Amino acid sequence: MSMLNVYLFIELLKAADPSAVIAEVKKLELPNCTVKNAVQLADDKLVAHVDCKTGPDATRAVLEKFTSVNGIVQTNIIAVVKPKDG
Repeated sequence: MSMLNVYLFIELLKAADPSAVIAEVKKLELPNCTVKNAVQLADDKLVAHVDCKTGPDATRAVLEKFTSVNGIVQTNIIAVVKPKDG
């Protein structure tokens, strides 16, 4: 079964420390999902790549886990890619 590749655009509070937020994002415990990478684009913007088994798993990760990270004010899904097997 292939994973869904979910790409997130994350906006931070102006006072947030981007490095600390990235560290928290990478430590998130996401059932059936894995944070593959998170990088800083600007002082208040990050991009994250998360792989999830299903759409509902991805939805839970974004709505329940990313919203709990201090410093994150908005998370937008940029793209969801379902790689073709083979």
